[in-house]
Amino acid sequence: MSPYRVLFVDDSDFLTEHVSRTLQSEHGFDVETVATAADARSTLADSASFDCVISSYELLEENGLELAASLHDEATVPDLPFVLFTGNPLEPLVDEALEAGVSAFVSKSDHATGEMNVFANRIRLAIEAHG
Repeated sequence: MSPYRVLFVDDSDFLTEHVSRTLQSEHGFDVETVATAADARSTLADSASFDCVISSYELLEENGLELAASLHDEATVPDLPFVLFTGNPLEPLVDEALEAGVSAFVSKSDHATGEMNVFANRIRLAIEAHG
């Protein structure tokens, strides 16, 4: 089976490099990165070949929940699982995130280091549950 292709949205160069490199080298994902929600929408509208969107909660011009909701409502973007990657406490975000179409949550503090096995597993489960 070919690797899952994911779009990772984060405005931190360090985090983007670390996450994409680890997901590719340790877990076999094909990762494309963008820094803004606008770039994510544009990339997704131009390519139907992604299996999942992973977005940081905090982005430059809007947050990850706003991005998820806009993708959920956008007819030109394929319906994809959406994984929210956040350093914020998850509890206050859950209801709004589910309403926005978020499939899974991953805490940056717990899962953005090392081999990121939990993070990779959540992405795979979101993709497989969606398909």
